[in-house]
Amino acid sequence: MFKIEDIINRVHNADCLEFMKQMPDKSVDLVLTDPPYNLQKDFENDNLSEKNFICFLTPIFNELARIIKDKHSVIIFFDNGKKLPLFWKTLFSSKLLFQKGGTFYKPNDCSMPHNRILRKSEVFYICSSTPQLNHDGDKYIHDCLIQNHIKKEKWYHPTAKNINLIKDLTYSHSKENDIVLDPFLGSGTTAVAAKQLKRNFIGIEINEKYCKIAQDRLKQELLF
Repeated sequence: MFKIEDIINRVHNADCLEFMKQMPDKSVDLVLTDPPYNLQKDFENDNLSEKNFICFLTPIFNELARIIKDKHSVIIFFDNGKKLPLFWKTLFSSKLLFQKGGTFYKPNDCSMPHNRILRKSEVFYICSSTPQLNHDGDKYIHDCLIQNHIKKEKWYHPTAKNINLIKDLTYSHSKENDIVLDPFLGSGTTAVAAKQLKRNFIGIEINEKYCKIAQDRLKQELLF
């Protein structure tokens, strides 16, 4: 079993399920993550059958329910199109409990249409391991946030989120020195946001290339 002080403020190149199995119960103050949506993107576990995808994600949700503190938030981004039923099927098969949904609007983005609807928004869902959810953060935010879609950067990831959006969610659902976990860290935005807001972070990413990008971004933060 890991000691929490040995794994914070580090990017871990690992399978998140196996890594989280070694984490102590109720050791994390906030989970903020963007898992695969099964949209056939060019990264791990994004091109599975529906059954296999649910079997992949459900144990991860169960581990999140075990390691998150009581009444604390697990915030999960997911597709708001045809893959959305996969989220609900996974959630209802897991030990996480749904609390609230939110939307972020991207004024500068207009994705390909689905049934003649041009998408300019994405969704996130707030869950917990207990029926009650606390409100112990540093500010209140709306359930509809406005953040531009990010432009392609040298640390680009196919599903990267605007860091200001991640900072808003981190700021509103945690306090200074709390531990923020992202088990699908990608290019490291959650870790960078946590560092900027004086939180501790645990970042887990299975892809070695993106781990290196996340580590480079964090090193750059130390220069300023």
